[in-house]
Amino acid sequence: KSKQVKLVLWNLPLDFTSNVNHGDVVKIFYKKYSSQKNFQFIASGFIGVPMSTDYPSGDSCVEITLHLTTKDNFFKRDLKNKQFKGMTVAQAIEWVFPDKSIIKMSSSDKNRVITENLTAKTPQEFISKMSYQYIQKVIPDIGNATNTLECNFIFTGNTNGAPSTTYYEPLEDYGLEFIPQQEVSIGPNYKVTQIRWNAKVAYTHELRVGDKVSFIDNLGNTIKNTIEDVSAILSNYAECSLMLKLYDDSNHRVIDDLIRRENLI
Repeated sequence: KSKQVKLVLWNLPLDFTSNVNHGDVVKIFYKKYSSQKNFQFIASGFIGVPMSTDYPSGDSCVEITLHLTTKDNFFKRDLKNKQFKGMTVAQAIEWVFPDKSIIKMSSSDKNRVITENLTAKTPQEFISKMSYQYIQKVIPDIGNATNTLECNFIFTGNTNGAPSTTYYEPLEDYGLEFIPQQEVSIGPNYKVTQIRWNAKVAYTHELRVGDKVSFIDNLGNTIKNTIEDVSAILSNYAECSLMLKLYDDSNHRVIDDLIRRENLI
C-alpha cells in the first residue's frame, strides 16, 4: 500500500506544468504560519500526472498526487534466508527494517516470541509471512529531510487494547473541524459490530498511524481511538487538512467479551 498526499497549488507560473513531469521525485516542506522562520519537511516521493484547471475568475490551479514510495530494490534485497525463530516481533522488524521502522504495537505484541521456523529471503517475503499472525498492517509514512525516495514503515499489531493509563491526544487541540462521522461494520455471523470514525483536522505532521487520539461527541462523551489511516490535502492558497480514519478502541472490549462468552479462549 502506498500512502498518498494530494497537492492543490493555485496561480502558479503558466509554464509550471512544463517543468514538472509524472514520475519526478520531489520533497515537500511547509510552515503552518507565515511568521514561522523555518519550513518543516513533511514528505518526499514520486508525483502523479499534474492536472491543470482554469476558472472564469482568472484563477488557475494544479492538482498533483504525491506517492510515498521506497526504492524498488529495498523490498527485494537479499536477507540470505534469515531465520527469525526465537526472536521477538520487534527484534525481527528492526533487523529487517533498520532505522526505517516505527512500531505502534502493544508491549505484548512487540515482545511476542516467534516460536515456529520462519525464514525470509527478502523483506517482501518477511512481511507476507508475518502478516495476520504477528503484524496487522504495514503502512509507508514520511521519512526525514535527508531522504529522497525513502520512507519509514509503520507496523501495527493485532491487539491494540490500551492500558487505562494510556494518554489520548485530544483532536480538539489539532483544530478538529467537526464531530467525526461514524461508520459501523458488521462482523461474521452478525455477532460483532466494529465502529470507525472519519475525522478532519488542520494539517499537522505530528499525528501518525497507530497514535492514540480522542474527541468529545455531541453527548459530551470522550471517544478513545487509534488512528488507522491518514491522508492529507495540502494547498499554497487554501486550507491544509489531515483526514483521519479512526478505529474505536471500545471495539476491543466488545470482541474480548464475545470471545469469553463463546468460550473461544
